[in-house]
Amino acid sequence: MPLFGKKKEPAIEQISYEIFGGLTIIKNSAGYEIRWKNPVPSTIMVSPKPLIDADIKTSQEGDITRILSTECKLIITKKEGITEAKISSLWSLSS
Repeated sequence: MPLFGKKKEPAIEQISYEIFGGLTIIKNSAGYEIRWKNPVPSTIMVSPKPLIDADIKTSQEGDITRILSTECKLIITKKEGITEAKISSLWSLSS
């Protein structure tokens, strides 16, 4: 018999950014740091490696990944204390 009612579902927060000019992903001890300028410099930390769609152009130098595509969408999802990131094309071509 519950004492205080129904258990709450964990909240899922999702934020989307349109990025023009590319971004940089740096692996460090705390996870992955994503940096971009849109129009001011912005930074966010995520714990698992960001998911990058196959149609996004990238270059890798050690622990630094550069997104070379000039127009992309960054989707940040926060759930149960974990921050995840997905990078996809801003303009999806559908037939």
